[in-house]
Amino acid sequence: MGLPASTVVICEDNKTRSDLYTLWLETYEVEQALTEKQAVAAFDGDTAVLIIGHSFSDGETDTVIEQCESQAPRCRILGIREQSGALPVSKYDTELSRPVFEADLTECVKGLVCRANYQLLLEHYYRTTVAMSSFEWQADDEPVDDDRYNRLRQRAKRLQNGLSQLRTRMADEDVRAVVRDITVDEITGVDSKESFKNKYRPDGCSRCGQDWSEPTDGDASATQLGAYVWRCVNCGHVQMHTDPSHRHIGSYR
Repeated sequence: MGLPASTVVICEDNKTRSDLYTLWLETYEVEQALTEKQAVAAFDGDTAVLIIGHSFSDGETDTVIEQCESQAPRCRILGIREQSGALPVSKYDTELSRPVFEADLTECVKGLVCRANYQLLLEHYYRTTVAMSSFEWQADDEPVDDDRYNRLRQRAKRLQNGLSQLRTRMADEDVRAVVRDITVDEITGVDSKESFKNKYRPDGCSRCGQDWSEPTDGDASATQLGAYVWRCVNCGHVQMHTDPSHRHIGSYR
């Protein structure tokens, strides 16, 4: 499966080291940046991972990271510490300490690329299902016969297949990290408090059996993430409803 975001940007002012990382990551499209100016120009929507050393640009990495977050908002950041005893930096998704070994680098990059693309596909899926729901509410339980709706439905199916394929390549922790980071209200505009009564909501959680028809502690027992996607308040399981059956996206915890 081709990934929508597949570029890895390496910000490393040591050319020999940067070349070595590039060789190890030969299965990805890699861009090297030896200076802050090169780094700022390297980011776009295809950027999945930024590898940046703590000492890059004399340790002044904030400008590079801000540009990355602006131009490639789904990009994950791998920081390279100068020594193992250094304190972790919160602005990085994960860190390695020097000396960096090939197996560690490739494993980290693989997980971060999957995270970036899983979030990207989820966001596209949410937006697509929200657009579909506007047709369905207007139809009021009648079959929807509209070319745009049918295109949206086919797109949702392709995205769901892509999510399922990508999920098989991801560790549970990578899926949890995406679910923690994603801000669904900004993506869809869905009011989770009102979603409790959504007619497409499954009756309960397929994992823990929680009854979603009854509130939990006075609030909805399931939070809507998209027109067909819910998260169980009890166990955190993320579940989607697509005709003809309920399917799950992945674990929340």
